[in-house]
Amino acid sequence: MHPLIKYLIVFSLCLIIYNLFKAFYHLTKRQSSPKDVVRSLALRIGLSITLFISLLLASYLGFLKPHAIMPTQQTVNK
Repeated sequence: MHPLIKYLIVFSLCLIIYNLFKAFYHLTKRQSSPKDVVRSLALRIGLSITLFISLLLASYLGFLKPHAIMPTQQTVNK
């Protein structure tokens, strides 16, 4: 896997977490309007869906190679 893909995935996850905390901040602040909360949560959901579709597409195109959590040993036939 190319390191750039890893950095893009981590950056996307950081953006998603940032928007989650931004929505929480607007939710707890009394002076914020509900539109700010909805906007932050909608952006977070959009980023999450985009990341999920991007990971599926990258896996389909071969940029990401899935592997098992516990790799199995291959047996050699004699």
